[in-house]
Amino acid sequence: MPHRAQQQEGSSRTQPARLALILQLDEAVEQFIIAITRIEHPESLRVDDWSAKDTLGHIAFWHESFARNVSALVNGREPVVLEGTYPRLNQQGVEASHAMTVGRIAGRIRRAQATIRRCIVKLPPDTAIPYRKGSRDYSPDEHLAMVRGHIIAHMHRVERARRRRRRK
Repeated sequence: MPHRAQQQEGSSRTQPARLALILQLDEAVEQFIIAITRIEHPESLRVDDWSAKDTLGHIAFWHESFARNVSALVNGREPVVLEGTYPRLNQQGVEASHAMTVGRIAGRIRRAQATIRRCIVKLPPDTAIPYRKGSRDYSPDEHLAMVRGHIIAHMHRVERARRRRRRK
C-alpha cells in the first residue's frame, strides 16, 4: 500500500509536472471566483439544480476537504474522509454556504487553495490522497488534475447559464 504521510524536502524536489498542475489549479480557482463575482445577483442565476452562488459553495466544500486531507497527510495525521453519497455531500456543502456572501465563500476557497499549494508539494508522488469513503484514493498529481477539471466544468456551466440569462 502506498505511504500516506512521508514527506519530501520542500518544493525544490517537487516534480515540474506537479508544479505546473498547481499553477493550473491556481488559475482555475481564480477564474472561477472571478466568473462568479462578476455576476449580478449570483444567487438568482440558475446553473443546473443550483444557483451560481450555490455552485461556488459546492466548490468551497470540496476544496476545503481536499485541503484538510493534504494537510493531515503532511502533518502525519490520518485524514478525516467525507462519508456519504455524492448528492447528500453536495447538498451539505451548498447548504453550509447559503447564509454566506460570495466574498466569504471565495475567501474559503482561496484559503483552501493556499493550504493545498503549501502542502501538496511535500507529498511523494505515490501518496494516496483520500477523496470520499467508498471512492478510490488519488495520487497528488491525479487529485490536482481532477479538481481542476471539476472546477472548469462548473465554470463552463456557469458561463452557459450567464449566456442564457443575457438572451432573455
